Amino acid sequence: MRSLRSWPLFRLSHSGLMGRGSCWLLLLGASLFIWIAPLLTPWEENPQILQPARAQAAWVYAWLALFTWLPFQASALGHRMRREGMLEHLRAGGTGRVSQCLQLTAAVMVWMLAIVLIAVIFCVTWTLPKRPEEAQMWITLTLQYAAVFSLCAVPLLLLAVALGTRTAEVIAFMVPTALLAVGLFGFAWLAPILGGADSSPLQSLWLALPHYHLADLTPRLVFKMGPLSSADFLGIAGILGLQGAALSILGLCLFRVRS
Repeated sequence: MRSLRSWPLFRLSHSGLMGRGSCWLLLLGASLFIWIAPLLTPWEENPQILQPARAQAAWVYAWLALFTWLPFQASALGHRMRREGMLEHLRAGGTGRVSQCLQLTAAVMVWMLAIVLIAVIFCVTWTLPKRPEEAQMWITLTLQYAAVFSLCAVPLLLLAVALGTRTAEVIAFMVPTALLAVGLFGFAWLAPILGGADSSPLQSLWLALPHYHLADLTPRLVFKMGPLSSADFLGIAGILGLQGAALSILGLCLFRVRS
C-alpha cells in the first residue's frame, strides 16, 4: 500500500485508462484477431499452417497495437496531464520529473504487457507443438520474442509520453511511430545504402538508426526455426537495450511539467 501511495500519478492515469472502453476493446480485439485472421488462409487444404498462422496473428496484433493505440494513448495522456496542471501540482508537492514520466509510462505499459501476455498465452497453449522437444523450443522462442518486443515498446511509449507534455498530441504520436516504422521496415532499403557505405558518417548514421527489425521474430515462429542462441539473443537484447536507453534519456530530458 505504501508503494501505491508513492505513485499517485500512476494510479490516477491507470484508473482513467481502465474506465475507457477502448482499453478492453483492445484486449478483446486481440483474441478475435488471433481467432479470425488465420481462417483467411487456405488452412482447409493444409491444416498444418493453422497453428503457426495463429502465432503469427498474435504477434502481428501486438505490433499493430504498438503502431496505433499504445503510442496514441501515451501521447494523449502526457498532453492531458500537463494541460490540466496535474504535473505541475505534483511537482510542487515534491514528485520529481523523472518519477512523473515513469509513472505515466507505466500506466500505458500495463496495457502493452497485457497484449504481450495474451500473445504469449496463445503461443504456449493453443499453438504449442505436440512433440515435447519442439514444444520446449517453441516456448523458449516465445519468451525471447516477448522480451525483445518489450525492449522496443517501453522506450517508445516513454518518448510518446514525454513529447505529449511538450508538443501537440499528433506530433507526439507520429514521432515514435515513425521511429518504429523506420526500425522495423526501413532497414531493407537503408541497409544497402548506409550499412555498406565507406563513409564513416553514413556508417555512424546506420548504427544510430533504430534496429527494431531485430526484434521481429515472427518468421522464426512461422517456420519453426527454433529459438535464438544465447549469444544472438544477448546481442539483440544488448543492441535494443542501448537504443532504448538512449530514447529513454531523450524522453526524460524532453519531459515538461509546466502547464
